[in-house]
Amino acid sequence: MRRHCPIIFATAFAVAVSLQGCKQRPDPAKVQADIIKAQANGQKAIADARANMDKVIAQNRKDLVDARVDAQMDHASGDETARNRQSPAANLENPSAVASPVSAAVARARKGATDSTADAQYELDKAKAEADYNVALARCESRVGTALDACKETAKSRYDSDITAARHRNDSAHQPNSAL
Repeated sequence: MRRHCPIIFATAFAVAVSLQGCKQRPDPAKVQADIIKAQANGQKAIADARANMDKVIAQNRKDLVDARVDAQMDHASGDETARNRQSPAANLENPSAVASPVSAAVARARKGATDSTADAQYELDKAKAEADYNVALARCESRVGTALDACKETAKSRYDSDITAARHRNDSAHQPNSAL
């Protein structure tokens, strides 16, 4: 039995040392550097998504102006096909109904603008959620054991919630009557 005591003590000591290494807090300077890096990467991703959003909005404005100009030109040039899409009786009863094809073209352009803006907004919301998630994960690294696991679960839960909310906003913007 005495021959096995040093082996048992050595094994117990090795296990204790290895477990101590698992419970050791990470270097605070490294954690802070990781947080700063995650924040910088998040800000870049958000800036890229905002730039894309601005580009989409500018394109939408151009498309709407083009649709309005085209519709006005068709109407002003006396485009008989545009005027005769409704029955002559309907045109007499409601003179503004003559412009309905014009309105339809502009409405289609508006719906396209709404959809593409919603998609760009979703990408921006997603970039914000991912940035927040990555910063939260970097902050979690200052914890150990179950506190680390709980922190990561909370961060993931918040991320999932943010993505779900963004997806719902995007889906509702794509509904047929959302532009009204």
